[in-house]
Amino acid sequence: MKHLRNHLFSVAGVGIFLFLALATKPTDNSNNQPASPPNTTRYVNSRADFSGKLSDNYVDFSFDYPNEWKRVTDNSNFVKVENKTSGGDTIENFAVGWVSGPKSMMPQFAQQLSDQSAKGFPEYKKVSEGETKIGPYEGYEFRFSSHMTTGEGEADIWGRIVLIPSDGSRKGAALVMLASSASPDVHGPEDVGEKGQLPIILNSFRFGP
Repeated sequence: MKHLRNHLFSVAGVGIFLFLALATKPTDNSNNQPASPPNTTRYVNSRADFSGKLSDNYVDFSFDYPNEWKRVTDNSNFVKVENKTSGGDTIENFAVGWVSGPKSMMPQFAQQLSDQSAKGFPEYKKVSEGETKIGPYEGYEFRFSSHMTTGEGEADIWGRIVLIPSDGSRKGAALVMLASSASPDVHGPEDVGEKGQLPIILNSFRFGP
C-alpha cells in the first residue's frame, strides 16, 4: 500500500484539465480579500513563478494559511501547503491547480478526476458529488474516502475536490483538500474544509491580484 507522506496528489498532473475556448458569462463575484486572521501567512500567486501549462493557464488568486503549515514543492500545481504530524504524515493539505471551462463542464471534469483518483488512492470510494460554494464563488465538488498505510500505522484519508469554473476572462481553479484520521477535528469526508484548519484557507481564498 502507498505511504501517505509520499503520496503527492497532483491536480494538473492527471491530465483531464483541458483548456476549453468556450465563452462564459461573467458573474457578480466580489474579489475583496478579507483581512488575514492572526498567525497566518498570505500566499499570492505570481505568473513569474511558472512556465508551460501552468503559465498558459495562469490565474491570479490568494489565500491565507496557518503559520505552522508549510509550502510543499509541487511542480504540477500552482501551490500546495500542508500540515504534518511530527512523524511526517499528513494531517491536512491544500493544493490549487488549474481548470478552464464553463460551469456546465464541471460535472464531466469531476467524474474524470474521480476516475483518476480511484487509481491512485487505495480503497477509494466517492461518497458525494454536487454543487457547492467557496466564499463568493459557485463551484462543483466531489468528496471521497480512502485508507492506506502510513509511517505511523493505518490511516483513513478523506478528500474534497472543488472545481471553480472560468468566469469571463478569468480561468478557473481546482481546489484539492485532503485530511487524515491524524486530525483531531476531522472525522470523515463531510468534515473536510468544514472543520480543522482548512476553513481558514477556504474562507480567505479570492481570485484577483
